[in-house]
Order: sequence, then structure tokens, then C-alpha cells
Amino acid sequence: MNGKTALVTGSGRNIGRATALELAARGANVVVNARSNRAEAEAVAEEARALGGRAIAVVADVGNLADLDRLAESALSEFGRVDVLVNNAGLRRPAPITEMSVEEWREVLAVNLDGPFYLSRALIPGMIEAGGGRIINVSGLNAFRGHAGWAHVSASKMGALGLTRALAMELAPHNILVNHVVPGAIDTYPANAQPATHRTSGIPLGRLGLSEEIAKTCAFLASEDAAFITGQTIHVNGGALTY
Repeated sequence: MNGKTALVTGSGRNIGRATALELAARGANVVVNARSNRAEAEAVAEEARALGGRAIAVVADVGNLADLDRLAESALSEFGRVDVLVNNAGLRRPAPITEMSVEEWREVLAVNLDGPFYLSRALIPGMIEAGGGRIINVSGLNAFRGHAGWAHVSASKMGALGLTRALAMELAPHNILVNHVVPGAIDTYPANAQPATHRTSGIPLGRLGLSEEIAKTCAFLASEDAAFITGQTIHVNGGALTY
């Protein structure tokens, strides 16, 4: 991925951080994004630079249109174009449907669905001009299973799946490939903590996934090895859900 630029939203920690660093390790310049923690984003950008590439950190709320415009402008100003967009940022705030306010509903949809739409729209023209690109939307297993108290999360993530499929068809003539990655239960605990046993009970492989495993899946989809894959949903869940 030498010479390519990747923007990964929500990349200050966990899956987003691992993805930004995996892409940097493969030669990409990276745009690291965090919602509010600048120190966290800057630390990841420094890690990416230590791998040999260029990196910038941009604090921006993916649910805020003005912030998204600034995020896209910062990336384009620094690198000229974005070749790989990973819409990883997500918001989960449980609330029973009968108690969920309109504001809570809209806040989650703004991050999980509106954000990928706005950011894709801003960066697609540059991808078309460059002759191609990659858009990878990251979802969650409970969007497919359903989850009590997560009506807004499940609805928004399934909306992003529909966006993935529609854009894959619309952008295929421009060699822009759009895919959807669905992580299962991922181990985001500190190294010295023991995750709750019940989190692995429904996983045939008997363990939690690693952020790095999702990162490698995203990196594969961003690579030329995946040049004939678009409009697909890739589940990475240790067998917890099969189709």
C-alpha cells in the first residue's frame, strides 16, 4: 500500500487503532481520528509514523457534519486524496425503546449511519479521479442478531449495510470497492484483566477475537488481493453466527 492514504474513523483505540497501524505497517499514510481524545489520537499517529509512513491525527465527531467536513478537508489538504476509507467509529448507548428519546435515537444514527454517508460522499470524488478506491464499513454482530435496548444501534448498523450494498453497485464502474466487516465479540480488555467467561460461551472457537484480526480483514479488503470483492459482508466472529 505504498503511496496510498487511509482514513480510519474511531481509530484512537481498539479495532480502529489496530486497523490504522496495520495499514501503516503495509506502507499506507494514515489519518487517525478520535471523537475527543487528542492525546490518544496523537499517540496512534506517532506509532504509525514509527512504522515508516506519514500520519496525522484529527479530532472530529463523526456524528457532526461540520466536524466531518473538517476531517475530510484535513486529510485531503495533507495527502491530496484518500484511497481507503474505513468507517469504523460507532456509538452504543443502550436504552429501552419505550424510554428512548428522539435525541438518543438521532445521536446514534448520526454516528453509525450519517457519518459513513457524509464522509463517503466527501471522499468519493477524489477516488474517482484517482481511478479507484476502497470503502470499508465496520458493523457489529448484534446488528444481525438483534439486541434488547439497542434498537437505534441495530437499525443504524443495518442501514450502513444497505449503504454498503448500494454504493458497491453505484461505484463499481469507477473501481471503488465497498464492503462490510462485522466483528464478533472482541477482546478489548486490558492485558492483565480476565474477560467474563459468558462472553465466550457462544463462540465455537472458544475465545474472543482480537482487534488485530479485524484489522487484517480490513487490510485485506483494502489490498489488491481483494480486487474482485465488492458489496460483500465479511463476518469475523469465531463461528458465533453463520450464514
